[in-house]
Amino acid sequence: MAETALAGALKNAIGHYMTAVAEKLLSEGTPVSSVSASGRYDDDEGREKFHDDVEGGVNFNESFVRRLLPDAEVGLHWSGTSGWCLWIMLKGRAGVSGSFYDGARWLGAGLIPEPDRVAAFLSAVQLDPHSAGSGDRPFYRQPLQGLPDLCKRLQVHKRFYYGNPSYDLRFDNARCGAYYDRAAEALTSGDDDVVTVPVRRSELAALLHLLEFAEGSSHKSVRLFADYLAGDIAQRRGELGSVHAHQRALTYAFEAKERKEKAERRRQKNDDRE
Repeated sequence: MAETALAGALKNAIGHYMTAVAEKLLSEGTPVSSVSASGRYDDDEGREKFHDDVEGGVNFNESFVRRLLPDAEVGLHWSGTSGWCLWIMLKGRAGVSGSFYDGARWLGAGLIPEPDRVAAFLSAVQLDPHSAGSGDRPFYRQPLQGLPDLCKRLQVHKRFYYGNPSYDLRFDNARCGAYYDRAAEALTSGDDDVVTVPVRRSELAALLHLLEFAEGSSHKSVRLFADYLAGDIAQRRGELGSVHAHQRALTYAFEAKERKEKAERRRQKNDDRE
Protein backbone atom coordinates (compact mmCIF):
# COMPACT_ATOMS: atom_id res chain seq x y z
CA MET A 1 0.00 0.00 0.00
CA ALA A 2 1.37 3.41 -0.98
CA GLU A 3 2.29 5.74 1.86
CA THR A 4 -0.45 8.29 1.11
CA ALA A 5 -3.06 5.52 0.80
CA LEU A 6 -1.95 3.95 4.08
CA ALA A 7 -2.10 7.31 5.86
CA GLY A 8 -5.64 7.85 4.57
CA ALA A 9 -6.72 4.34 5.56
CA LEU A 10 -5.22 4.79 9.02
CA LYS A 11 -7.01 8.11 9.53
CA ASN A 12 -10.35 6.60 8.55
CA ALA A 13 -9.84 3.49 10.70
CA ILE A 14 -8.76 5.56 13.70
CA GLY A 15 -11.69 7.91 13.16
CA HIS A 16 -14.13 5.00 13.26
CA TYR A 17 -12.53 3.69 16.46
CA MET A 18 -12.81 7.16 18.03
CA THR A 19 -16.45 7.29 16.91
CA ALA A 20 -17.18 3.85 18.38
CA VAL A 21 -15.91 5.14 21.73
CA ALA A 22 -17.88 8.38 21.31
CA GLU A 23 -21.05 6.40 20.61
CA LYS A 24 -20.64 4.52 23.88
CA LEU A 25 -20.01 7.73 25.82
CA LEU A 26 -22.97 9.48 24.20
CA SER A 27 -25.22 6.55 25.11
CA GLU A 28 -24.20 7.08 28.74
CA GLY A 29 -25.05 10.79 28.67
CA THR A 30 -21.54 12.21 28.23
CA PRO A 31 -21.51 15.50 26.27
CA VAL A 32 -19.07 14.56 23.50
CA SER A 33 -18.46 17.47 21.13
CA SER A 34 -16.16 16.00 18.47
CA VAL A 35 -13.68 13.30 17.51
CA SER A 36 -10.33 13.65 15.77
CA ALA A 37 -8.01 11.31 13.90
CA SER A 38 -4.57 11.56 12.33
CA GLY A 39 -3.09 8.85 10.14
CA ARG A 40 0.03 10.83 9.32
CA TYR A 41 3.17 8.95 10.23
CA ASP A 42 5.58 10.75 7.89
CA ASP A 43 5.32 14.13 9.62
CA ASP A 44 8.62 14.69 11.44
CA GLU A 45 7.37 17.90 13.08
CA GLY A 46 4.26 16.14 14.41
CA ARG A 47 6.24 13.20 15.76
CA GLU A 48 8.64 15.55 17.50
CA LYS A 49 5.69 17.30 19.15
CA PHE A 50 3.64 14.25 20.16
CA HIS A 51 6.30 11.51 20.12
CA ASP A 52 3.98 9.24 18.14
CA ASP A 53 3.14 8.28 14.59
CA VAL A 54 -0.69 8.14 14.53
CA GLU A 55 -3.29 9.32 17.03
CA GLY A 56 -6.91 10.17 17.74
CA GLY A 57 -9.05 11.91 20.30
CA VAL A 58 -12.49 12.38 21.83
CA ASN A 59 -13.39 15.90 22.94
CA PHE A 60 -16.07 17.20 25.30
CA ASN A 61 -18.25 20.25 25.80
CA GLU A 62 -16.55 23.06 27.71
CA SER A 63 -19.09 22.87 30.55
CA PHE A 64 -18.17 19.21 31.11
CA VAL A 65 -14.45 20.05 31.13
CA ARG A 66 -14.99 22.85 33.66
CA ARG A 67 -16.82 20.47 35.99
CA LEU A 68 -14.04 17.92 35.62
CA LEU A 69 -11.04 20.22 36.08
CA PRO A 70 -11.88 23.95 36.28
CA ASP A 71 -8.28 25.09 35.80
CA ALA A 72 -7.26 22.86 32.90
CA GLU A 73 -7.96 21.79 29.35
CA VAL A 74 -8.83 18.09 29.28
CA GLY A 75 -9.62 15.41 26.70
CA LEU A 76 -9.41 11.71 25.93
CA HIS A 77 -6.47 10.95 23.66
CA TRP A 78 -5.49 7.78 21.84
CA SER A 79 -1.80 7.24 21.06
CA GLY A 80 -0.81 4.83 18.31
CA THR A 81 1.92 3.44 20.54
CA SER A 82 0.43 3.64 24.04
CA GLY A 83 -3.37 3.48 23.86
CA TRP A 84 -5.72 5.78 25.78
CA CYS A 85 -4.98 8.55 28.22
CA LEU A 86 -6.61 11.57 29.78
CA TRP A 87 -4.47 14.52 28.71
CA ILE A 88 -4.39 17.47 31.06
CA MET A 89 -3.00 20.90 30.22
CA LEU A 90 -3.17 23.50 32.97
CA LYS A 91 -4.50 26.85 31.82
CA GLY A 92 -1.76 29.40 31.32
CA ARG A 93 0.78 26.77 30.22
CA ALA A 94 0.30 27.35 26.49
CA GLY A 95 3.70 27.62 24.88
CA VAL A 96 5.49 26.20 27.92
CA SER A 97 8.10 23.62 26.91
CA GLY A 98 7.48 20.02 27.81
CA SER A 99 5.78 16.91 26.52
CA PHE A 100 2.15 16.84 25.43
CA TYR A 101 1.80 13.90 27.80
CA ASP A 102 3.08 15.65 30.91
CA GLY A 103 0.53 14.94 33.64
CA ALA A 104 -1.45 12.47 31.52
CA ARG A 105 -3.29 9.58 33.18
CA TRP A 106 -3.03 6.33 31.19
CA LEU A 107 -5.70 3.65 30.90
CA GLY A 108 -3.15 0.87 30.35
CA ALA A 109 -5.61 -1.71 29.01
CA GLY A 110 -3.88 -2.50 25.72
CA LEU A 111 -3.55 -0.57 22.48
CA ILE A 112 -7.14 -0.94 21.22
CA PRO A 113 -9.42 -1.68 24.20
CA GLU A 114 -13.16 -2.01 23.65
CA PRO A 115 -15.27 1.18 23.93
CA ASP A 116 -16.85 -0.15 27.15
CA ARG A 117 -13.42 -0.21 28.78
CA VAL A 118 -12.65 3.35 27.70
CA ALA A 119 -16.03 4.49 29.04
CA ALA A 120 -15.27 2.83 32.38
CA PHE A 121 -11.96 4.72 32.47
CA LEU A 122 -13.76 8.02 31.95
CA SER A 123 -16.15 7.14 34.78
CA ALA A 124 -13.13 6.67 37.06
CA VAL A 125 -11.72 9.97 35.79
CA GLN A 126 -14.90 11.78 36.78
CA LEU A 127 -14.54 10.46 40.33
CA ASP A 128 -10.92 11.62 40.61
CA PRO A 129 -9.03 12.72 37.48
CA HIS A 130 -5.70 12.78 39.32
CA SER A 131 -5.76 9.16 40.47
CA ALA A 132 -7.63 7.35 37.68
CA GLY A 133 -5.44 5.04 35.63
CA SER A 134 -1.68 5.41 35.95
CA GLY A 135 0.88 8.14 35.49
CA ASP A 136 3.23 5.62 33.87
CA ARG A 137 2.96 5.53 30.10
CA PRO A 138 2.79 2.03 28.58
CA PHE A 139 4.20 1.12 25.16
CA TYR A 140 2.58 -1.57 23.02
CA ARG A 141 4.40 -0.97 19.73
CA GLN A 142 7.26 1.07 18.30
CA PRO A 143 6.56 4.20 16.22
CA LEU A 144 6.43 3.54 12.45
CA GLN A 145 6.49 -0.22 12.96
CA GLY A 146 3.66 -2.53 11.85
CA LEU A 147 1.35 0.23 10.58
CA PRO A 148 -0.51 -1.96 8.03
CA ASP A 149 -1.22 -4.48 10.81
CA LEU A 150 -2.42 -1.69 13.12
CA CYS A 151 -4.76 -0.44 10.40
CA LYS A 152 -6.16 -3.96 9.98
CA ARG A 153 -6.74 -4.33 13.73
CA LEU A 154 -8.65 -1.04 13.84
CA GLN A 155 -11.00 -2.10 11.04
CA VAL A 156 -13.16 -4.09 13.45
CA HIS A 157 -14.66 -0.80 14.65
CA LYS A 158 -15.50 0.48 11.18
CA ARG A 159 -19.19 0.99 10.36
CA PHE A 160 -20.95 2.36 7.30
CA TYR A 161 -23.69 4.96 7.57
CA TYR A 162 -26.13 4.47 4.70
CA GLY A 163 -23.26 3.09 2.66
CA ASN A 164 -20.99 6.05 3.41
CA PRO A 165 -17.58 5.10 4.91
CA SER A 166 -17.00 8.54 6.47
CA TYR A 167 -16.48 8.49 10.23
CA ASP A 168 -17.40 12.19 10.35
CA LEU A 169 -20.88 11.44 9.05
CA ARG A 170 -21.21 8.50 11.44
CA PHE A 171 -20.23 10.68 14.41
CA ASP A 172 -22.59 13.48 13.41
CA ASN A 173 -25.46 11.01 13.17
CA ALA A 174 -24.57 9.45 16.55
CA ARG A 175 -24.40 12.82 18.31
CA CYS A 176 -27.66 14.07 16.79
CA GLY A 177 -29.36 10.78 17.63
CA ALA A 178 -28.16 10.87 21.22
CA TYR A 179 -29.50 14.37 21.83
CA TYR A 180 -32.73 13.53 20.03
CA ASP A 181 -33.24 10.62 22.45
CA ARG A 182 -32.33 12.79 25.45
CA ALA A 183 -34.83 15.46 24.44
CA ALA A 184 -37.59 12.89 23.97
CA GLU A 185 -36.82 11.19 27.30
CA ALA A 186 -36.75 14.51 29.17
CA LEU A 187 -40.06 15.70 27.73
CA THR A 188 -41.83 12.39 28.36
CA SER A 189 -40.31 11.74 31.81
CA GLY A 190 -43.46 12.84 33.63
CA ASP A 191 -41.50 15.43 35.59
CA ASP A 192 -43.93 18.18 34.64
CA ASP A 193 -44.04 20.39 37.72
CA VAL A 194 -44.26 24.02 36.68
CA VAL A 195 -41.15 25.81 37.97
CA THR A 196 -40.34 29.48 38.29
CA VAL A 197 -36.90 30.23 36.88
CA PRO A 198 -35.54 33.79 37.13
CA VAL A 199 -34.44 34.69 33.63
CA ARG A 200 -33.64 37.98 31.97
CA ARG A 201 -35.61 38.84 28.86
CA SER A 202 -32.29 39.07 27.02
CA GLU A 203 -31.29 35.57 28.17
CA LEU A 204 -34.59 34.13 26.99
CA ALA A 205 -34.13 35.83 23.63
CA ALA A 206 -30.60 34.40 23.41
CA LEU A 207 -31.91 30.91 24.20
CA LEU A 208 -34.48 31.18 21.42
CA HIS A 209 -31.75 32.30 19.01
CA LEU A 210 -29.68 29.22 19.93
CA LEU A 211 -32.69 26.95 19.41
CA GLU A 212 -33.17 28.60 16.04
CA PHE A 213 -29.52 27.85 15.26
CA ALA A 214 -30.02 24.20 16.25
CA GLU A 215 -33.10 24.07 14.03
CA GLY A 216 -30.98 25.01 11.05
CA SER A 217 -27.86 22.98 11.77
CA SER A 218 -28.95 19.51 12.94
CA HIS A 219 -30.61 16.57 11.23
CA LYS A 220 -34.35 16.64 10.59
CA SER A 221 -35.61 15.06 13.81
CA VAL A 222 -33.51 17.33 16.01
CA ARG A 223 -34.54 20.33 13.91
CA LEU A 224 -38.18 19.54 14.65
CA PHE A 225 -37.54 19.36 18.40
CA ALA A 226 -35.74 22.71 18.30
CA ASP A 227 -38.51 24.26 16.19
CA TYR A 228 -41.35 23.01 18.39
CA LEU A 229 -39.62 23.82 21.68
CA ALA A 230 -38.69 27.33 20.54
CA GLY A 231 -42.25 27.88 19.37
CA ASP A 232 -43.72 26.67 22.66
CA ILE A 233 -41.47 28.95 24.71
CA ALA A 234 -42.01 31.95 22.44
CA GLN A 235 -45.80 31.63 22.62
CA ARG A 236 -45.79 31.35 26.41
CA ARG A 237 -44.02 34.64 27.00
CA GLY A 238 -46.41 36.92 28.82
CA GLU A 239 -49.38 34.55 28.51
CA LEU A 240 -50.82 33.37 31.84
CA GLY A 241 -51.62 29.67 31.97
CA SER A 242 -50.07 29.02 28.58
CA VAL A 243 -47.67 26.40 29.97
CA HIS A 244 -50.45 23.85 29.49
CA ALA A 245 -51.61 25.27 26.16
CA HIS A 246 -48.43 25.26 24.07
CA GLN A 247 -46.97 21.74 24.17
CA ARG A 248 -46.11 20.91 20.59
CA ALA A 249 -42.66 19.66 21.58
CA LEU A 250 -44.18 17.36 24.22
CA THR A 251 -46.65 15.90 21.70
CA TYR A 252 -43.84 15.29 19.23
CA ALA A 253 -41.74 13.66 21.96
CA PHE A 254 -44.48 11.15 22.77
CA GLU A 255 -44.84 10.36 19.06
CA ALA A 256 -41.08 9.91 18.73
CA LYS A 257 -40.95 7.64 21.78
CA GLU A 258 -43.79 5.51 20.43
CA ARG A 259 -42.05 5.15 17.05
CA LYS A 260 -38.84 4.09 18.78
CA GLU A 261 -40.63 1.51 20.93
CA LYS A 262 -42.41 0.07 17.89
CA ALA A 263 -39.11 -0.19 16.01
CA GLU A 264 -37.52 -1.93 19.00
CA ARG A 265 -40.40 -4.42 19.20
CA ARG A 266 -40.00 -5.17 15.48
CA ARG A 267 -36.26 -5.75 15.92
CA GLN A 268 -36.88 -8.01 18.89
CA LYS A 269 -39.48 -9.97 16.95
CA ASN A 270 -37.06 -10.45 14.03
CA ASP A 271 -34.30 -11.54 16.43
CA ASP A 272 -36.63 -14.10 18.00
CA ARG A 273 -37.43 -15.54 14.58
CA GLU A 274 -33.75 -15.97 13.82
